[in-house]
Amino acid sequence: MSKCVNCIRMLVLLKARGFMTRADLARELDTNIRNIGVYREELENAGYKIISTTGKFGGYKLEQSTLFPVLGLHREEYQSLIEAMNYMSSHQDFLMLHQYQHAMDKILATTNMQKVDGGVYVTSSTQLMNPTLKNFIMNMDRARKDHFAVDIKYKGMHSQTFERIRIHPYEILNDKGSYYCLAYSLKAKDFRNFKFSEERMKEVQLTNTRFERDRDFKLEKHIGEQGIMQNEVYEIDVLLHDEQALLISEKMIGIHPVGEWIDDTTYHLKTLMEGKIATLQFLLSCGNKIEIKEPMILKAELKEIVEDMLKQYHPK
Repeated sequence: MSKCVNCIRMLVLLKARGFMTRADLARELDTNIRNIGVYREELENAGYKIISTTGKFGGYKLEQSTLFPVLGLHREEYQSLIEAMNYMSSHQDFLMLHQYQHAMDKILATTNMQKVDGGVYVTSSTQLMNPTLKNFIMNMDRARKDHFAVDIKYKGMHSQTFERIRIHPYEILNDKGSYYCLAYSLKAKDFRNFKFSEERMKEVQLTNTRFERDRDFKLEKHIGEQGIMQNEVYEIDVLLHDEQALLISEKMIGIHPVGEWIDDTTYHLKTLMEGKIATLQFLLSCGNKIEIKEPMILKAELKEIVEDMLKQYHPK
């Protein structure tokens, strides 16, 4: 970018983020670290006071008295923006994170409040998006906005081969770090969720064929309350003991959970859970610290699973 553009961007960064090292500025501006000193001179010649520190971790800080257009943010509103930026920065699966950070910089640069620290969030373990899949998602979203049909090469969960399917994309969804396209499948004559993954999707080709979006479409009719898939709902009634009781009492398990302590070591939980696999996984994760009162059908199936596991460890 031009020197003028980078000077303005550097000014916004310093106002929004406070002190920044020369290396941080060079990375954000996608330029050589030697140019940062040049930009500083340009800004000071234009009348902006920039405080400089030297040393290995030296950098720049904008004088607080520097005039900017001011947004009328309340303290809590300003703090919420800082918290949101720190939280979103910890989620590497957010495709537009870089653009989001730039937008937040512009907003924070227009307030006269002093920079404060936000909460600390552990970086999501989700791996960075594969560039090919990211391109698939962006193209699919473009087709969704412009109402163009899309041809995909896709392998379903229970299929052994890839097949070409034409779809009408309605929504791009993110669930637990994975992206999906909720689309109308011309093959199935119904709505389906198509997962963006290297194992399932090989091609995404936009067509010149437009489709008319169903005016009666409502997203909540096609997804579950706690996930992308609409699954069978199970009423869970369990007693949890010892350390497992404490751990579960601190979490929001399922839909509309209700829990109470029976005694110092026993926790009674009633909740709704979506999906058989997810429900069995939860029950198994509690080990021998759980008593299952309902549903009895899953209790019986869980017993068979445990017995099969024991056979693998103790073959005859």
